[in-house]
Amino acid sequence: MRRFVSRDSKKDFYLLYTLVFGVISFFIYYQFAGNGKSLVWSHDGIPQHLNSLVYYGRYLREVLHTVFVEHKLELPMWDMNIGYGSDILTTLHYYVIGDPLTLLSVFVPADKTEILYEVLIFLRIYLAGISFSIYCFYHKNPKQATFMGTLIYIFAGWTIYAAMKHPYFSNPMIYLPLVLMGIDKIYKREKPWLFIWATAVSAMSNFYFFYMICIFMFIYAAFRYFGIFSERSVKDVLGWLVKFIGYYAVALMIAAVIFLPVIMTLFGTDRFQAENYVPLLYDKIYYEKYLGDLIGENMIQWGVAGYSAVAMAGVFVLFSRKKKYLDLKLGFGLLNLFLLVPFAGHVLNGFSYVSNRWIWAYGMMIAYIFVKAYPELFTLTVREKKKIFVMTVVYCVLALFAQSARTQRNMAAVIVLVLAVFTVTSFGNIFLQGKYMCGMLSGLLVVSILLNVSYQYSYEKDYLSEFAEAEDVMDKLESNTDKAVLNTGDQGVYRYDQYGALPYDNTSMYMGTNSTAYYFSLANGSISQFFNEMYLNTPWEQHYENLDSRTILDRLAAVKYFVISGNNYKYLPYGYNREKGSAGKGNKECRAYTGDSTLPLGYTYDSYIPRSEYEKMDVVKKQQALLDGVVLEDSSLPKASTYFDDESMDYRIEPGEGCTVSDGKIYVTREGASLKLAFNGLAECETYLIADDLDYDSLSPRQLIGKKQWNSLSDYEKNKVWNKDSMWRYWKETKEAAMSVASGDVQKSIKIFTDKYNAYSGRHNFLCNLGYSRTCRKVITLTFENTGVYTYDKLRVVCQPVQGIQEKTQELEAETLQNINQEENQITGEITVSGKRALVLAIPYSKGFTAYVDGEKTEPKKANTMYMAVELEEGHHTIQLIYCTPYIKTGAVLTLAGLLLYFILVYRSRRKKTCR
Repeated sequence: MRRFVSRDSKKDFYLLYTLVFGVISFFIYYQFAGNGKSLVWSHDGIPQHLNSLVYYGRYLREVLHTVFVEHKLELPMWDMNIGYGSDILTTLHYYVIGDPLTLLSVFVPADKTEILYEVLIFLRIYLAGISFSIYCFYHKNPKQATFMGTLIYIFAGWTIYAAMKHPYFSNPMIYLPLVLMGIDKIYKREKPWLFIWATAVSAMSNFYFFYMICIFMFIYAAFRYFGIFSERSVKDVLGWLVKFIGYYAVALMIAAVIFLPVIMTLFGTDRFQAENYVPLLYDKIYYEKYLGDLIGENMIQWGVAGYSAVAMAGVFVLFSRKKKYLDLKLGFGLLNLFLLVPFAGHVLNGFSYVSNRWIWAYGMMIAYIFVKAYPELFTLTVREKKKIFVMTVVYCVLALFAQSARTQRNMAAVIVLVLAVFTVTSFGNIFLQGKYMCGMLSGLLVVSILLNVSYQYSYEKDYLSEFAEAEDVMDKLESNTDKAVLNTGDQGVYRYDQYGALPYDNTSMYMGTNSTAYYFSLANGSISQFFNEMYLNTPWEQHYENLDSRTILDRLAAVKYFVISGNNYKYLPYGYNREKGSAGKGNKECRAYTGDSTLPLGYTYDSYIPRSEYEKMDVVKKQQALLDGVVLEDSSLPKASTYFDDESMDYRIEPGEGCTVSDGKIYVTREGASLKLAFNGLAECETYLIADDLDYDSLSPRQLIGKKQWNSLSDYEKNKVWNKDSMWRYWKETKEAAMSVASGDVQKSIKIFTDKYNAYSGRHNFLCNLGYSRTCRKVITLTFENTGVYTYDKLRVVCQPVQGIQEKTQELEAETLQNINQEENQITGEITVSGKRALVLAIPYSKGFTAYVDGEKTEPKKANTMYMAVELEEGHHTIQLIYCTPYIKTGAVLTLAGLLLYFILVYRSRRKKTCR
């Protein structure tokens, strides 16, 4: 203890920190392992986080192989195995690329990556503690205070909840203290190197959290300026501003090779542009639970605070000291204001949906407040102790005043807080030596952390149920769906589609197949635009699983195989009738089917449809038009003649119990209520239910009770309903809804996201394909999972005959791309055309592609909204598509320029030092 207290030795501090960190981390790990769980979240962890880490390890080993074995530098930039084909950098940056720690994946084989994944979770948290301690020591804070502040910082709700689901959510906790320390160094006229590199690495690591760091960087710099300098002027402020902007620009330039391509892709996504609902205030219950949740439960909108109760004792001590720590007091007030006002969560989340995912920065504030308050514990006056006592009483009363706030976790936290305050105010009476009080506070701190951990992972919270079973994670990426396709033995370049046969998204990325499923945070804007035009039955912009068994769309996407599980033949699109491969057994058996007229990756049109005309068409006619002519902005090809044979069906609405229909609104007052659409359909067709401008508003418990019934209730019963109403707004107000759509033996669902949902992308038009049927369908049954009001502009039943699809497909496949070869960042093939034609390549359009026809550079055109096309003259041609990530060359130039500027700054700094 004496060595630990001594000023000189930091080694003992880090030894003790490592020991305590190890004990608490083992306790956290045991909560998972003791229950047979891995640390991989089932929802995003398997298809995104772990999958990306496995992929990145393979990617890095491939790059190293080309450098050291083949003696060339070749960076893969495009991969057909990711969705319909995706840019590797912009897709995986959010998860792995740019994060220095994920470089360790290069040393770990795929089947051992789960171990690395779990190690990295704790390594990030550990490094966040190291980073925070460095910041504290730079500001000459004592080791005891730094030790306890570090534990407060790294073992809060953010890490025990959020970082377990999303491991890289701990990364900003590493960078923020270093960035802020870099700002202090600049103010003290020390070297700016730490600020430049911490900012650059943060920008390369994750654009999402870097945005937040930038905001807190600005706030911190402003606070520190007014705290450090007593003499101020506009000229002085502008001088510092120019200096910081200069260093910040150098940092961004260094990071540009990764940062620039990602940001430019982000601006083109629908999810980024969607207008989300931003309330003026949170619901009443949010504020009722707010104070208690700071040291206990999790708040809504990602406000996972859950700080040790000991931290709040530090806040009380700080505020008891008059005329001191004004900057920390103002900062604490400002960040609490951010938590209390939804608009702040909207701004800090990139002007997207309201989310307090910035709360890890609040954690640094409250932890550092304790660090600064700790030395004050030994000099508190009786008057100040009385203030602390009053603040504690007021806090405890307000924190537990509302019934909803009196949870076991909150009450346990309040008890620890009372004990911590008692310990603080007892110095000089009960605790006569600082080391005893230090030991007592440290013990309470650890107990508080362990209590929060225990409650978070308790059976009551059911949090652990969201994680995959131990030693079963990697197997989930080896789907029978992909195995069935691989077992066809087909070595060509093609896609597969499926319905209900894929256990997880992105398995094709792991298995090396080409699918129509995709689930990552950033998506190609051209794909999103196409899905919007086609009313594809998914509310997500960046998450799609299939093409809804729509025959035309599957053929245009070069889907050669369609996979079903078990005996789900009803979901096979028209024409996919020959089984070619299978995998699995029993109900888990998957079968891959193909047909006689599937289109390859490159097929040709002899005419085109001007985009201006195409945009005026109805969704079903747009779909048919894609078989008649290629949709281009302009072309030298003749205009196509279009033929449409779809028919809209008249129907009769038959509402069931708990469901009424009036003026484009369906009122559902009972979960599971249904209505039927009765019509006389057509044989040999696909039947569509089309909902134009479909939206949803949930109904509260009060709204579900009619006026007559409400008047018959007693005051007691009415108060019970009002109480449920307030709870509903916090916990159960539905931000999404779903309705089952069934006809015959086919059952699908339409999901609707409201503007309150965090993945809202603005989609409200849906086409649900009820499949191909040889006989006439007569009834469509809609079953509503959620009570509420479903509104629509139009609700249509359309039959799409399949007779002409086969003939039109054969016309498109008459002259196609042959000998297709897929290599690193390029696709090549040969084609012979009998006249002037447009070759459409079923590859998502991107500015990164350059086409070469017979060696001559040609700019590929955006075709059919989603794909690419090159126009060909009569004769034989060799086709080559080469890909380079958009803006990566510009980014690389900026990075080199940034590094050059950095070295110039270093050189000038050393020269000045030498001259002195």
